[in-house]
This record gives sequence, structure tokens and C-alpha cells, in this order.
Amino acid sequence: MNTGIQDSHNLAWKIASVVKGIAPSSILHTYETERRPIAIFNTELSIQNFKAAMTVPAALGLDPTVANSVHQVINEGVGSILPSGLQRAILDGIFTIGRAQLSESLLNEKNPLGSSRLANLRRILEEGKSLQLQFPAEDLGFRYLEGALIPGTDDALGAPEGPTGHRRDYVPSVDPGSRLPHMNVRILSNSSSEVTISTLDLISGDKIEFLLIIAPTDSSYHLAHAAFKVAEEFKVSARVCVLWPAGSVKQVEAGSKALLTPWENCIDVVEVKTSSNPSSWWDLCQMTDKGAILVRPDEHVAWRVKSGVVGDPITEMRRVFSATLGVKLHNSRDQEADR
Repeated sequence: MNTGIQDSHNLAWKIASVVKGIAPSSILHTYETERRPIAIFNTELSIQNFKAAMTVPAALGLDPTVANSVHQVINEGVGSILPSGLQRAILDGIFTIGRAQLSESLLNEKNPLGSSRLANLRRILEEGKSLQLQFPAEDLGFRYLEGALIPGTDDALGAPEGPTGHRRDYVPSVDPGSRLPHMNVRILSNSSSEVTISTLDLISGDKIEFLLIIAPTDSSYHLAHAAFKVAEEFKVSARVCVLWPAGSVKQVEAGSKALLTPWENCIDVVEVKTSSNPSSWWDLCQMTDKGAILVRPDEHVAWRVKSGVVGDPITEMRRVFSATLGVKLHNSRDQEADR
């Protein structure tokens, strides 16, 4: 189910981009490029999880392979020609034998066979080899290695490790292709109300919009100007989030809108640290506050720079939007020349 929802999330903004004339139809090819490896991985994990779950009834004397064989014989083999009443009688008899394997008279410490089965069951549960229903590392921490994104140049890209069947912790990351991490932030405004949201709430849910997250530094404001300008060239919406460190509320006067004029689609937020997560946003992202993160409409990181853009920010933003949207770079320049 999670995989299917992720598939839809990945594809929806790409279809909308084609329909609205923002991106060519070739962007749809990135759907398979990004999602197929994840789907294969999740399928292997699910099969392995199912097999692990079957070790529990097997340890109690209920062999799943025997149950499957009985099912086939009754429904597809000789049993299928028997009257329905006789079929039910046969199944009831088999179920009676199965239920006997779980009776208290057998499953107790005084019964040698029962004691052995209970010991095997305890070992399976203690080693975490039984059915698991949550895989946070796979549900939240999956990453696209190529597609509608700019691969990182300072990290080693490789295929995700195979499913282990053991629950692993989710580790937040802003490496290109990763899902934007969550952190509670408070919206800074002139009103007296203090609204706390998640960084994930900064992504628009009803339009094709890219989000640029920056710190309140001069170089980052210059980058934001470049992002707005280039986004207009590519006919796509962009929003800038200026993320202030915790405790800097008094330093924010008019906010960032005056510094980003004439563009107005921006928001100032401040970190809300908790005892369970005392890290700053940029520490969480393993970046400096000179860095920047561009997030796609599906909450996945399209591009990030850890310590600031080297060179012309306009040129870099053109490269980023061109690669992400699958639009040839000379097209955007021609459009600008036409204007």
C-alpha cells in the first residue's frame, strides 16, 4: 500500500507538468527510473517478511506448506469433485488436527514436545524474525538515485542494500532523491498567533511548485532571486522558505519579503527544537547555513548544495530546473530572448 501511494505521489506532479506545458512528455520516463528499483526492493522485503511470519505457525507444528497442499487438493484436485458437504467434513477434520497442535495439553512446559515448540517460538520472537508491520527505514528513507533530480557530486551513489528482514531506524537525509526530513518550525509573521507546522507542510499540495529552503544569509538571498527568475523562465512556480535558527526571532524585523522584492512567494520560519530532537535544521541535514535545498512537488529533494553555489547562481539554477523538468537548456534561453 505504501509503495502504491508513493507511486502515485511520484507520478501525479509529472503528469500535471506535461498537461500544463511545463515539462515535455519525456519527464514521464523518470517515473519508472525512480520507482521501479523501489518497487522491486519493497516486493522482495514483503516476500521475505511473509516467509518470516510463517516461521511462527511452523514452530507450533502448523506447517504452512501442508496447509497449502490441502487447499490445492480440496479446491483443484480430487476434492473438487466431492460433494460440498463431504469437502467441509474433510476440512473440519484437518482443522481439528491443526487446532490440537495449539491445545494447552500439548503446548506446556511439562510436555517435552510442547516445551520444545515454545522454546523455538521464544527464540524467533526474541531474534525479531517474526512478522513485522512497520519498516520506517524503507517507508521514509528510500531514495531515488537518478531521474528528475541532480545527483550529488560529493556522495557515493549506489544501489540500496538488499532487504535484511530486520527493522532499521529511519535516518533523515537531504541527499538528492531523498524525502525532505521533518522538523517542527514556527511561522514568523506580524500577527500575535504562533503557528507551528512541519517542514513538510511547506510543500504545496494543490499546484506544481518547487520549494527552495535557505538560511537568512546574503548569498542565499541572491540565490533565491536567481531561483525566482529562472522559475519564471521555465513557467513553473517557486516558493522560498527562509529558515531562521532557534532563538533568532528578535532579529527578524520586516522579514525576508523586503529582501526578495519583487517576488512575494516566500515565508519566514524559525526552528522549534525539542528535547527529543535538539539538532538545528542544518545539522540535521548535515549542511552549513550557507547551503540550500530545492524540493520537488512530491517532497523529494531535487538538488542541494551544502556550502553555497560556486559561480553564477542564475546559471546554476537554469541547470537545475532544466535537468529536473527535462527541458533543454537552450529552450529557456530562447524564451527569455523572445521576451
